[in-house]
Amino acid sequence: MIKPLVLAAYNWKVLLKSIAYQVLLLALIVALGYLVFGNLVDEVIVVVRENHLNEFLSQTFNSIVGGTFDSETFSAQLSKLIDNIRNSISSLKLPFGGVGLSYLLFLVIFVVYRIFVSLTDVAAACQLEEFMTSNAERPFTWFVIKKQGATWKFVLLQTAFALPMDILIISGCVGFYLLFLLAFSWWTIIPVAAIGMLFYVMRQTLFAYTLPSVVCKDMPTHIAFRQGLARAPIRFWQVFWKLLVVMTLMLAISLVSVLYIDNPIAKTVASTVPNFILFFYMKCINMVEYFRFDNRPFFYKRMDIEGTDRYLRKQAKRSK
Repeated sequence: MIKPLVLAAYNWKVLLKSIAYQVLLLALIVALGYLVFGNLVDEVIVVVRENHLNEFLSQTFNSIVGGTFDSETFSAQLSKLIDNIRNSISSLKLPFGGVGLSYLLFLVIFVVYRIFVSLTDVAAACQLEEFMTSNAERPFTWFVIKKQGATWKFVLLQTAFALPMDILIISGCVGFYLLFLLAFSWWTIIPVAAIGMLFYVMRQTLFAYTLPSVVCKDMPTHIAFRQGLARAPIRFWQVFWKLLVVMTLMLAISLVSVLYIDNPIAKTVASTVPNFILFFYMKCINMVEYFRFDNRPFFYKRMDIEGTDRYLRKQAKRSK
């Protein structure tokens, strides 16, 4: 956990450039979504405010932490809240006149975001790989331009494999919750949330070596991607527990942001930017574990290597 953290710290410029791109893309996608679903979003916000959903979540969380939680009171309040929200939502007007088309448009926007948010992954991983192998660092934009072909192939492959798994995890957790809700009441959501996170971390672990394989192997992208998938089961647990720690931290940050920040813009920033940083840290974990898989030596911090341009510049400054 320490070496990936140091690696991320020394590559902070790559981190900032990746985050700047991802934040800009998120803003554009949110703007596009609001343009398409603007009226619906406004009405949903009104429903949430009228039913005091944020206050209910915050009070519930505080009562659990403070030890004053009462399951009977919670069940009654939750049942009343669900009825109120159901009645309010039934009167909403969906855009384009139908539920199916609205869901389809939402899915399209989500997939577009899912594809474009990964467009800096290959460039960032290439810079990490160069730093780890030679302690050098060529410009980020140079990798973005040079690796366009590999980038699009990797993003499309990752989306084709990972997106169905994400949808399956979400559908399975929702189905599991609804199936056992009547039998075990409200607290079913706790094991369901834990199971959902475990499965998502397992999914992340299965794809942990795909990006390092694409940037480290001098072979076609689809073959490197396939080899990365084949490697994951061999060192599954070594990667899994590290990603689980990071994902738990991400969940905690998101939960606190949603519960305790009222301003929508501040809430979005607080729940996304730290997670973007932690996703970059996960890339560093995956790169380090990939090098360890091959027993390859690597740099995880900046060193003075004799003969390099940085070394010569540093010596020239000292001689003055």
